[in-house]
Amino acid sequence: MPAAGPGRLLLVTGSIGEGHHAAARAVEERARALWDGVEVVWTDTLADMGRGTAPAFRSIYAGCVRYLPWLYGLYHRLLRRVPPFRAATRAVIGAWSAPGLAAAVDRHRPDLVVATFPEGVTGLDRLRRRGRLPVAAAAVVADPAPHPLWIGPSLDLHLVSTAAGAEMLRRWAPEARVRVGAPPVARRFHPPDGDRAAGPPRVLVSCGSMAFGDVAGICRAVLDTGADVLVGTGRDPALRRRLERMAAGPALDVRDWIDDPAAAVRGCDVVVTNAGGATALEAIACTRPLLLVDPVPGHGEANALLLARAGLARLCRGPDELGAAVRELSRPDRHAAAVAALRAHLRSTDPDADVAALGRLRAPDGGRMRAQDAFFLDAATRRVPQQVGAVVVLDPGGVEARRLPRLLADLVRERAPGIDLLCRSLTDGRSPRWVRDPAPDPGRHVRAAPLTVGPDGRYRSVDDAATAFFGSALDPAVAWELAVAPEPATDRVAVLARAHHALGDGLVITDALVALLTDESAERPHGRARGVERPPRPLRWRRAARTLRGLWHLAAMPPAGRSPLTGTVRGPVHRRIGVDLDGPAVRAAARAHGVGTTALVLAVLAEALHRTFAEAGVPASRVRAMVPITTRTRAGADARATGNRMAVVPADLPTGPMPPHLRVAAVARAVHRAGTGGRPEAASAAVDAAGRLPRPLRGPVVRLVHGRRFFHLVASVMPGVRRTVHVGGRRVDAIRPVLPLAGGVGLAVGALHCGSRTCVGITADPDLVPLLDGLADRVRASLRDMGRS
Repeated sequence: MPAAGPGRLLLVTGSIGEGHHAAARAVEERARALWDGVEVVWTDTLADMGRGTAPAFRSIYAGCVRYLPWLYGLYHRLLRRVPPFRAATRAVIGAWSAPGLAAAVDRHRPDLVVATFPEGVTGLDRLRRRGRLPVAAAAVVADPAPHPLWIGPSLDLHLVSTAAGAEMLRRWAPEARVRVGAPPVARRFHPPDGDRAAGPPRVLVSCGSMAFGDVAGICRAVLDTGADVLVGTGRDPALRRRLERMAAGPALDVRDWIDDPAAAVRGCDVVVTNAGGATALEAIACTRPLLLVDPVPGHGEANALLLARAGLARLCRGPDELGAAVRELSRPDRHAAAVAALRAHLRSTDPDADVAALGRLRAPDGGRMRAQDAFFLDAATRRVPQQVGAVVVLDPGGVEARRLPRLLADLVRERAPGIDLLCRSLTDGRSPRWVRDPAPDPGRHVRAAPLTVGPDGRYRSVDDAATAFFGSALDPAVAWELAVAPEPATDRVAVLARAHHALGDGLVITDALVALLTDESAERPHGRARGVERPPRPLRWRRAARTLRGLWHLAAMPPAGRSPLTGTVRGPVHRRIGVDLDGPAVRAAARAHGVGTTALVLAVLAEALHRTFAEAGVPASRVRAMVPITTRTRAGADARATGNRMAVVPADLPTGPMPPHLRVAAVARAVHRAGTGGRPEAASAAVDAAGRLPRPLRGPVVRLVHGRRFFHLVASVMPGVRRTVHVGGRRVDAIRPVLPLAGGVGLAVGALHCGSRTCVGITADPDLVPLLDGLADRVRASLRDMGRS
């Protein structure tokens, strides 16, 4: 019966030859047999390293092996024996491959990552050391004699098919976790039934998918012994023509490609190769005597020497030694002895146990924070805590209000382990790190006592309950929290949810809440199907040029200046106000003005602020809003990728007197300008740079830039959930986002589409925002006027 294991497995391979893919297929096959319902996704390290990288690597590799073997051999000797060269090579390969692998991890959100390609191992190790790989990760080494790129000291396990190969890895990285395992081959590579048939021996000649070396000479040497030969040419037409000219008759079976290599290996008496990689491991798994002749330089020579010393193969120098070895193995007693030695070796291995061990790996206890997440950790102060959340309003019907806390606890117990964001919390101290809890405790994250609302309750309204709930700073060790606020008079219930801003931005936190709470998420697939490609990433020099242009634009902007919305924030208990707008009316108004809903909602906000300032007698011609723009699509990350992946860009909203249609047009221009000219890339780079500063310096710098000197309010419009969803059978009527204030900034407004509503959540300091009690009505009136104009 399949055992419990990871729900999502990411296989990291590389398209040089077929050996790395073969090892990945072996892991996938056994994973599907062991772990019921596991989702397996592949990513190609070379393809992720940039356009043209894979063909270039293959051409350089094949060219060196064929035409400059001394250079390829020198590279491997330097890599193994010269520590500075080894360190420099690992640094370059790791820096090159890590960004693409990070995007793949963000895109697929696996529970386990297994690499069968050395450049992939190096890239994953870099991600782990930089705190960007918070899931379990392992290497399945496809070479019997691994080279130093196969080692990732920070990874959770390395599976090597030979004891000598494991010792090599331990010598290069004593701290690495290494285990000797079975050859990583598919199940169909198994010993054949019965003994060798009488007659001439049948020899399989396989020199890899690229057919390196003197394949024709190898075949001629074997044929001279009287043996029959089956040879694959790797789709090399020139090699096929040379073999066909040998006129060896039926004794030579030439094929472009061997469609069933397992049957071919089992059906032969001896296997001859010159690489010592996948073909060698498949021969060992099938207990076929293995002859390694004139191995290719570098990894081929290393594999051949190690296998020969381990007694698993015989090394032949030249056609004469090869012919003598084939004649010797033609004797039944010699053949039987070689097979018995291989069978004895295989009895000490268990490939199913190896893959099961991979499934028991768990994510590291901690990991360094991403720079953008660290930014919000240091932006938090006692007066301005940084926490993002939502007020989820449920209609009557379904589960009783008094039973909702228990339902939430059950959902946390059942679903939170599968939602990466909800399995994270923060350690405290000089260098905060992520701590992963594979089974979040509902007692820590769900308030058992409800926040009662109504005449007989503790709070007059849901807004008052939200104000109290979000008013205290959230313990980073808890990281996120849920509470229930029932309203007995209407039988409606609000579920209040908050999370530390360091965990993620509004998009990913909303997505996590929907996945955790809604009935529909029980049928919701997690991760992406195999074969989904991420969008192409622009060249680095283009990204750098765009970022520099954006920095120029941001630096050229005039200062934010004074505003009625800024000043000294008095304390953390800011007012929270919810406004539910008619979604079809919002979309109709946007269509009428020829703009998107984001521009329309921001224009409604600007109009409402104009009316507020006019009534309060504090006119202001504009306010500078910091508008978050997602960078997920630019980075190839999906909506579920954890962390903050927003570029917060400035947009000046007109709040002076003007007709509604002109205000909408001005806001649309400001929003468009904010998202172009490299401004998002520049803003993201600036936040990233601030988050990478040493912590004693980072805090003051973050609090300097994240405040009233640069903007007057925060305004975000998020996609939300357009479909109808339920919690415990109760229909979700509204999801009102809750955004935090910034230092000296008295207003933050979030909008989110939920079903037929556009829900607006307002966070405000009542000492700074004038006439706050009427702001919700002014927002509604502004939308009506926008629809008429």
